[in-house]
Amino acid sequence: MIISTIASHSSLQILMGAKREGFRTRLYVKPSRKAFYSSIPLVDEIVVTENMREVLGDDGIVVPHGSFVAYLGIEAIEKAKAKFFGNKRFLKWETSFELQDRVLKKAGIPMVEVIEPEEAKPDELYFVRLEGPRGGSGHFLAYGYELQEKIKGLSEPYRIERFTDGVYLYVHFFYSPILNRLELFGVDERLVIADANKRRPFKTLPYTIAGNKAVALRESLIPVLYDYGLAFVKAMEELEPPGIIGPFALHFAYDGEFRCIGFASRIDGGSNAKHWYSALYWERPMLMGERIAREIKLALEEDRLKEVVT
Repeated sequence: MIISTIASHSSLQILMGAKREGFRTRLYVKPSRKAFYSSIPLVDEIVVTENMREVLGDDGIVVPHGSFVAYLGIEAIEKAKAKFFGNKRFLKWETSFELQDRVLKKAGIPMVEVIEPEEAKPDELYFVRLEGPRGGSGHFLAYGYELQEKIKGLSEPYRIERFTDGVYLYVHFFYSPILNRLELFGVDERLVIADANKRRPFKTLPYTIAGNKAVALRESLIPVLYDYGLAFVKAMEELEPPGIIGPFALHFAYDGEFRCIGFASRIDGGSNAKHWYSALYWERPMLMGERIAREIKLALEEDRLKEVVT
């Protein structure tokens, strides 16, 4: 059995996890990135191509990540002949505000307040978020008095959120159909270019993500987040059967209360930061990429592969 993915986003930990669990690996790589990826002993087969759609005909098990929708498009993924780890149809739920709101409301997870432009108060701060996964690119802060001018040139769908003065936390989960349990894997905080405003607060900087760092939460907060994860899994079972298979992440603003700002319906890039909560389930810290490979291995051992691929 071979595990395949595209060279981007979280492919390094997917490769590492696959090798740790005894699988062969295949990687689809753009020519401009070949030098680095071909130097890694974790890659058994490397496919150098400008056309990432070649992965759609792969004969192994394809593990999707945050670059798949951008490279391939939702429709192509859902129609692909290749076996994808997880529920392919779950991937589209992170791509639109309408779908995100639908599942979060059904799950009863509190959300950030969204306003219309005319509701903005001049001296209040707002966060303008563009639709879909984009690594923070294009999002920006604005005061109410400058909001109309700043959104005037936007050509993509967006929403205006009342800014939360707090920390922004990204919570990583894994739902296992084989073990019938939800695992809380870890929490991260994003390192964005705008963080430089703390050192030189003279210019509005972009919210493009540069990296991630692991966060150890106050233990009293963990059960709250776990319950949100359970509610989310239950809601998705009803909205997109068979529901969630494998990794997902819920994204929150926290100022003493949690308010959801969105989610990732696949392995989240923040899981690249090593998290120790996985040791609660597996006796040692485990990469999310390794957890994916472990689920595939367990499914193969029990002749239940159909339950974890679509």
